[in-house]
Amino acid sequence: MKNSRHGLTWLAIIRITNKRGGELNEVNLILLGLLIGAVYTDMIQTRISNRLIVMGLTLGFFFRFMTEGSKGVLFFMVNISIPVILLYLLFQMHALGAGDIKLFSMIGAFISTEQLLKLMGLAFCVGAMLGIGKIIYQFIFLKTEIGKLTKIHFSPAILIAYLVITGR
Repeated sequence: MKNSRHGLTWLAIIRITNKRGGELNEVNLILLGLLIGAVYTDMIQTRISNRLIVMGLTLGFFFRFMTEGSKGVLFFMVNISIPVILLYLLFQMHALGAGDIKLFSMIGAFISTEQLLKLMGLAFCVGAMLGIGKIIYQFIFLKTEIGKLTKIHFSPAILIAYLVITGR
């Protein structure tokens, strides 16, 4: 009985995703599964698995190569480099984890450059809202000082931004 409930949950996620208007194909479903896996490992282990990232990058490479040939390989290289180049300074300042940057790169292997840049901007907006919500929660319920450092898991913000940007 328990397995059938999980199957129904996945069916509901797929159905909701499909109703929002985005084209739901195998590649989008694979990327969505990888992102959900990244959020899960980030929340449980406070890190994003490198195996998950490598699997996503490998699948993204093959997807681009099979659909676009050598042009797709160039597109792949550019898109996985953009997050590293743009976000390296935030990593150096300890404002963003390496796993989050690698997650952006993995997503870049599957979506357009324009979508990737929009996703990155939106993820920071969503992350800011999550951070403000956490600060308010800590202040009201845990009686924590407002000036204390508050860390958030950034992968949920990335997942939410992906869902919004791709119209899923």
